[in-house]
Amino acid sequence: MPSVHIVEGPTIWIIGDSYVRRGRDRAAETLGHNLGMAAHVQWFGRGGLRWSSLVPWLFRLLRGRSAPAVLLICCGSNDLGKVKSVDLVAAMKRDLLDLHRRYPSMDIFFSQLTDRRLWRDAQPGRINRAKRFI
Repeated sequence: MPSVHIVEGPTIWIIGDSYVRRGRDRAAETLGHNLGMAAHVQWFGRGGLRWSSLVPWLFRLLRGRSAPAVLLICCGSNDLGKVKSVDLVAAMKRDLLDLHRRYPSMDIFFSQLTDRRLWRDAQPGRINRAKRFI
C-alpha cells in the first residue's frame, strides 16, 4: 500500500512563467518538492506567461481552493520590450494592491525579474534599463 505523506505548515504557491516550471523540476531533484521546508509548496509555471495573464490565471487556480498563506510571483520578464516599463509597473502595482485587498491574510512576494542571456526581438541595453526601472 503506498504511503501518504501529509505536510503540515503553511501553503506556499509559487506562480509564474517557465522559470517556475523549471524551478519545480530542479527543486524536486535537489531539495525536494517542498524545498526542504515544513510547508506545502505548490508550483504553477506556464511558459511565456505575461503579466496581463497572471491574475486571471491565479483566479482560475483559486476556484474551489483556499488562498495560500504565501504567494510568490515570478512574472514580468516576458513583458520587457513588449510593454512600456511605466505601464508594466502601473499594472503590477494595481494588481498586487488588488490581490492584497482581496486576500489580506495572504503574504505576497514578488521575485526579481529574471536575467537572460538573450532577449528576443529587443535591444539588450534597452531591456536592462527597463528591468532596472521596474
